[in-house]
Amino acid sequence: MAKDFMTGLKTVAAQLPNSTFSELEKIKKEIIVVEELRQFITPLSNEEFKNLESNLLKQGCKDPLAIWETTKGVIDENAENPDAPAFVLIDGHNRYTICQKFGLDFKIVLLQFESIEQVKDYMIDYQLGRRNLTPEQMSYFRGLRYNREKGSQGKYDRTDKEGDFSEILATEYKVSPRTIKNDGNFAAGIAKLVPELQQQVLTGKINPSRSLIQDLGRKEEVLIGTLSSLNFFSEEAENKLVDNNEVLLRKKEIAKLVINVSTKSDYLALVQKVKDLKKFL
Repeated sequence: MAKDFMTGLKTVAAQLPNSTFSELEKIKKEIIVVEELRQFITPLSNEEFKNLESNLLKQGCKDPLAIWETTKGVIDENAENPDAPAFVLIDGHNRYTICQKFGLDFKIVLLQFESIEQVKDYMIDYQLGRRNLTPEQMSYFRGLRYNREKGSQGKYDRTDKEGDFSEILATEYKVSPRTIKNDGNFAAGIAKLVPELQQQVLTGKINPSRSLIQDLGRKEEVLIGTLSSLNFFSEEAENKLVDNNEVLLRKKEIAKLVINVSTKSDYLALVQKVKDLKKFL
């Protein structure tokens, strides 16, 4: 899919008439990077970024950057001039950063979508077509797609499909429906992290367990984009262990009282112990 996508971009760029190139040069100076879309691109490790930088410096930026041609009102409801044109980068963020840094020339191709939601679906599809995704990145983008579409199939240029969407994606990606649902929790967990921590997890700079991130995705009390550290998980686990030990000790005390109850005072003490135990359950 990625190969076909890039081939299509090159073909479109090659067919542009000469009269449009002055306009394209103007557009290249007005490219907008929308932070909301950053989560839909594959992050690069430091080594991968350095390799890309080295290749661009040696060979130039040969593949065109994909630009969404829209209006400012579509990407910012508070825009002063909502009907003014806006040119949003949707593929090639790392190449764009390097080209800007070193003053390298680059090509662009303009694409049109009806909404930013269609753009997100398109970006997810493109990332899922890449061949160099890590298992964590593949899980993340499958999860993004599952979470976005499980309640509203048929987005973007896909056709409506009936049934459990996890089963549909499981067939498409040759995994189990349970894996797809776990991917959804994994993507939701990644979304709870601040952007820097998201990058560290998805590039493998830090390696928390998959189940830990999935558990985070299930925690409704943790807001999106707020968690700056995963240390609280170890603290939470330790607190649970302490609580569990306390419960075990109290259950043993109750068991002894049950065996030795012989007076009314023993019975009242047993009732009180049971009430205290409920506080820990």
